[in-house]
Amino acid sequence: MKLVRIVAITAAVLSSCVVASAQQAAPAKAKPAAKAVTADVLVDNRREATLLELTVKSKSKGAEEIVLAKDLGPGTKLTAKLPPKSGCVFDVSGSFDDESVLEVAGVNLCKDKRLTLVE
Repeated sequence: MKLVRIVAITAAVLSSCVVASAQQAAPAKAKPAAKAVTADVLVDNRREATLLELTVKSKSKGAEEIVLAKDLGPGTKLTAKLPPKSGCVFDVSGSFDDESVLEVAGVNLCKDKRLTLVE
C-alpha cells in the first residue's frame, strides 16, 4: 500500500514539474501596443499684444521644447496638437510683442486643454 502511495505522489510531482516547465517554455503573450494619443490644446490670446511664440516643455526627462503657437494676434485662437507620448504636465512659456513674457510651471494639458492668455 505504501509503494502505491509513493508512486502516486511521485507521479503527481513529476506531472506538476512537466506542467510548470511547459508554462515557462511557452512564449509570453505580447501586450497590445499602446495607442499613440495626441492631445489638442486650444490657445486663446485674449491679450492686446500679439503672441510672438508660445512653447511648452514636458516634465519628462530629456524632453525638448515644443512650439505650440507663433504670431497669434490679439483676440485670436488656434488649436495645437501635442506629439504622442509627450506626457501631460508641461512648463509653458511665451513672449509677446509688448516685451512681456509668460512663464507657468506644471500645467496639466491632458486635464486643462485650453490655454487662455490674459493681461
